[in-house]
Amino acid sequence: MVLTKLDIDRNINSLRVNAKEFSEIDNAKLIKMFEECIQNIKSVAYYWATVAAKNKGVTNTIAEGEEWLGGPFASVFALQYYIETLKDVSKPLNKNLFNDQNNTYKVFPNNNLEKIFFPFISAEVKFNKNINFNEIENYRGFAMRYPHKPSTTLVLGAGNVSCIPLLDTIFHLVTKRSVIYLKLNPVNEYLLPVYEKVFANFISLGYMVVTKGTTEESKYMVDHKGIDHIHLTGSDETYENIVYGKKLNEKDKNLKTIPKKNNKSFSSELGNVTPIIIQPGNWTTSEIKHQARKIVTAKLNNGGFNCISAQIVVLPDGWKHTNKLMKYVKQYMKNVDDRFSYYPNSIEKLSSLEKDSNYERLNDVTCATPHLSREIKAYSKYETSEVWGTSIYFKQIPFTNDFEYAQNVIDYCNNTLWGNLGATVLFKKYKNKKNKHISDLYVNELKYGTVAINEWSAIGFIIPTLPWGGFPGNKDNDIQSGQDFVHNSLFFESVENGIVYSKFRMSNLIDPLWFVTNKKGKKVFKNLTYFQIDKTIINFIKLGFSAVL
Repeated sequence: MVLTKLDIDRNINSLRVNAKEFSEIDNAKLIKMFEECIQNIKSVAYYWATVAAKNKGVTNTIAEGEEWLGGPFASVFALQYYIETLKDVSKPLNKNLFNDQNNTYKVFPNNNLEKIFFPFISAEVKFNKNINFNEIENYRGFAMRYPHKPSTTLVLGAGNVSCIPLLDTIFHLVTKRSVIYLKLNPVNEYLLPVYEKVFANFISLGYMVVTKGTTEESKYMVDHKGIDHIHLTGSDETYENIVYGKKLNEKDKNLKTIPKKNNKSFSSELGNVTPIIIQPGNWTTSEIKHQARKIVTAKLNNGGFNCISAQIVVLPDGWKHTNKLMKYVKQYMKNVDDRFSYYPNSIEKLSSLEKDSNYERLNDVTCATPHLSREIKAYSKYETSEVWGTSIYFKQIPFTNDFEYAQNVIDYCNNTLWGNLGATVLFKKYKNKKNKHISDLYVNELKYGTVAINEWSAIGFIIPTLPWGGFPGNKDNDIQSGQDFVHNSLFFESVENGIVYSKFRMSNLIDPLWFVTNKKGKKVFKNLTYFQIDKTIINFIKLGFSAVL
């Protein structure tokens, strides 16, 4: 169905009529509506996950589990955390969870089930050193804390991960008390009936509109006088075209400011050249293989179409295991089945890269989607732009000693690589007293929205209590990974970033369920979704059997 300008006008005017009423909605009603949304997800979860799998070409494969995890499960998980906070927004923070030395507040795990489903994973929110605990406590809640005017927010939905439009929407519903125009991305506009079902209560009351939209229709929406705020999950190029009407060059980005075409309030999450940092140590061959599978998961999950997909593996030059780790990363890139490259123009880009003699094709030429690798000796375009597909890069950094190497890596990631959404550090024995100064260096000096020790930084996206977005301070005209955070279910207003910790290796017997090499993910994540919605004995038994059989 084609949207006319009159259709868009009517949609926005309808929202504006109801904006004042929604701006005054109390938490009790919002909780009730979110609980209804969860039940709506229950009724549509199977269709949601399977239609996404079908359109990505992964039906009845291991990868179908990703559509359960990154669709209905992540949505329910976040809604439940929002509901808990909304029940008592003024509930004091637990001082025992605050680390005065690091200025961090522990936000995960919060119950025994989370310890089971996310074994050995913990997470903290880090704050600027100038902010103390009492200020952190006082400045949280957003629209629940301070006066706010009725507003209409346009959410431009992401096309890659099916829960992103929902997570972006609920954040703005709560923190801005804003009515929402959700415009789905053409890549996954097949989700329209899903979103219409999930948000049926908000739509029926005139608090939300969900539509598809072409590029031309989107241009009309973003410039519409009835829109007060825009949230975009997408590319920096899309952001620049909306705000400045053109793609910015380096000169534009180096200026203090430049005139805008669109002056609306704007928040965004715009991707990243994601580094996987290898801190040298004594690794066994088994550990090297495990970390290689972790890296390949971070690359090939969702076909490489994640804003946080692994792009550059940063290794120590001269470390005894560097070549062996690269060898096993390539081996697993070769062995893991290729997928349909579902994003527009992605296969053409990969085919073009394959013709470059600097690239090595890792999987068989009969595979439809090439898995590529390249070692960066000097400058590469893909240090400063996302490859958005199944190509991985290796960069060796001079290594004389552990601490200087960490300093050099941090400088490379902060000042050479584009974006600041998330970074991963693979660091054996990071908790050891002799290594603490190095692990603290990574946590305190890597300027990324999520810093993950021993786990792919995408885990920060799944944990609802963590903020998700680029590191604070990106300029309007050099936007990098975007501005402002979403998720953040404790509604902190002054966060610096999220920190995730995990064991170097969770188990010697089995890979984590989210690894692309684990064949149980599809059944487990399906059953985990239904258990997360209804924690019944039957659902728990189904979940348990799917994990062990």
